[in-house]
Amino acid sequence: MQLNIPINKQAIFIKSIMWNTIIEIFKNEKNIDITPHMSSIQLKWKIIFIKTNKPIINTEALMLDDKIKNLFLKKIKKIWIKIYDFELRYL
Repeated sequence: MQLNIPINKQAIFIKSIMWNTIIEIFKNEKNIDITPHMSSIQLKWKIIFIKTNKPIINTEALMLDDKIKNLFLKKIKKIWIKIYDFELRYL
């Protein structure tokens, strides 16, 4: 299924998919609901900043970084948004 998402709306889809991916990975891998601890997701060039209000969540996310990236890329490819190289940073 190919969606015709305008360039100016792609950032919203990327943020939303990343948000849901992080929550899903934590639920599956750690059996933790981190929804109350997530603050925001920001895009700057090829860096995706994930802000939480708990440093321990950031540490756990660093350990799950590869799984988060892989699942995110699988989801993003389904709607035909091309992201080739990106970095995740946890704040």
